[in-house]
Amino acid sequence: MKNIELKIFLDDFKDINSILKKVGAKYKGKIHQVDVYYWCKGGRLKLRKINNQNFELIFYKRPNFNHSRISDYRIFNIPKKQVKSIKSILDKVYGEKNIVKKERNLWIYRHTRIHFDNVVKLGKFLELETVMKKINFKQAIKEYNKIVKMLNLSKYKIYNRSYSDLLLKKQVLV
Repeated sequence: MKNIELKIFLDDFKDINSILKKVGAKYKGKIHQVDVYYWCKGGRLKLRKINNQNFELIFYKRPNFNHSRISDYRIFNIPKKQVKSIKSILDKVYGEKNIVKKERNLWIYRHTRIHFDNVVKLGKFLELETVMKKINFKQAIKEYNKIVKMLNLSKYKIYNRSYSDLLLKKQVLV
């Protein structure tokens, strides 16, 4: 699966929240996520816990550009009873890189997920992910650009790293 992504630092979500309501985006709720990242040379690998109930193994490749990026990813749902065993294997094979904890408010507008993330030790971010599942690349770019313009996101600094990378960089600077 592929998507077009954007991540920006954002102190306040209120203005964007009101725009999303006006254009008919659907609020899907608050999600608590814990991502355990692993050292993986071929891309990024993380084990995700969602609201202490659901678990996913996510592998993705994405370049670190200072603008919109294409991410190629795979998500595997993990039964709760298998998480401990899988985590043990991942720890031994790859080694734990770090853990990212966040509270995510999820909005959906057509094929785009809009995340308001409050990331522990990093702050507040907005992420866009226009998913190319039922639409082609050209349609995805058109929708993505429309949302960037509609939310006036071009005025913000774009972050080209994963939360995991930003946490590692922060640890080095401290």
